[in-house]
Amino acid sequence: MSKNIQQMGQDVQDRIRDLAYMMWESAGRQQGMAMEYWLKAEQEVMNTLTRASENLITTATDSAKAATAAVKTTAKPAAKAAKPAAKPRKTT
Repeated sequence: MSKNIQQMGQDVQDRIRDLAYMMWESAGRQQGMAMEYWLKAEQEVMNTLTRASENLITTATDSAKAATAAVKTTAKPAAKAAKPAAKPRKTT
């Protein structure tokens, strides 16, 4: 599991680096602006990941609600328990 987490962290850093580089290039390769581009790219990547995770959570929640509703509508009610037989009356 930790290997997956490390890989995800590396993927995020790669995305940030690539985006910061594209920003730097598109702004005319200004010198001395590395930190600014990195921070802008980092914020943008994190916002994108946050929105994606929120969408996944919403989708999962909606799917769970739909599945629960489907189960409720297709489930048959439990059979009622039979009434116990009446006690015999004493005859004298």
